[in-house]
Amino acid sequence: VGLTFQAFEIERHDNCAYDYLEIRDGTNENSPLIGHFCGYDKPEDIRSTSNTLWMKFVSDGTVNKAGFAANFFKEEDECAKPDNGGCEQRCVNTLGSYQCACDPGYELGPDKKSCEAACGGLLTKLNGTITTPGWPKEYPPNKNCVWQVVAPTQYRISMKFEFFELEGNEVCKYDYVEIRSGLSSDSKLHGKFCGTEVPEVITSQYNNMRIEFRSDNTVSKKGFKAHFFSDKDECSKDNGGCQHECINTVGSYVCQCRNGFVLHENKHDCKEAECEQKIHSPNGIITSPN
Repeated sequence: VGLTFQAFEIERHDNCAYDYLEIRDGTNENSPLIGHFCGYDKPEDIRSTSNTLWMKFVSDGTVNKAGFAANFFKEEDECAKPDNGGCEQRCVNTLGSYQCACDPGYELGPDKKSCEAACGGLLTKLNGTITTPGWPKEYPPNKNCVWQVVAPTQYRISMKFEFFELEGNEVCKYDYVEIRSGLSSDSKLHGKFCGTEVPEVITSQYNNMRIEFRSDNTVSKKGFKAHFFSDKDECSKDNGGCQHECINTVGSYVCQCRNGFVLHENKHDCKEAECEQKIHSPNGIITSPN
């Protein structure tokens, strides 16, 4: 039996000693107590564990209130049926109805009964792998997945594709993946990719990256598998200690000098280059140091 309250106003008391509604799970006053209710807050929806619900309303001889109004109805456990309510993975019984749910790593499909691999989310690990939903099988239609990768300050994120196969056309109108520096949909765009050509390695400008995958309702392909890894950008702080230019590399960095200078033995400072040179070109430009 299911019970839902539409209105509830019974004389208030901390222990419901004056006016109250008593509800028990069973056929009589000795059945398990569900609750004594009074005051002005509607009780939560109630469901019995059997086919009977026992209720008693008591009022004393003093204060009167509006009382209560409740709907009772036959509550069927649709999830107890042999077909699991038609749910592919999990069936969750609710008061007067039911809903399907999926195991971790999956999400409900458009029919609200089947489950498909989930996609997208916030990723804060320094490295990991991203794949299209259903990998290595074909990705489902009508998917919109957004991954937001966030690394610590001073880090940059690189994305390398191991496999890439999406429905393609010249402007990537149908299925595509977009990669941006930043977390919003209008952040700097590195590229919009589709087809079968594997994109080059992409490195973010900042410590975050947005990857968005979309598929339409027609052709599906195998999708993509990509690895992301974060690397500290030593050049982002104090120019890496370099006097002129700092060039960030994977796992390290190097200092570089402007024209007319060479790198000092300490690998950070720059000194004037020697100006004695042999020239064999019939024409050109000669300048003094600096």
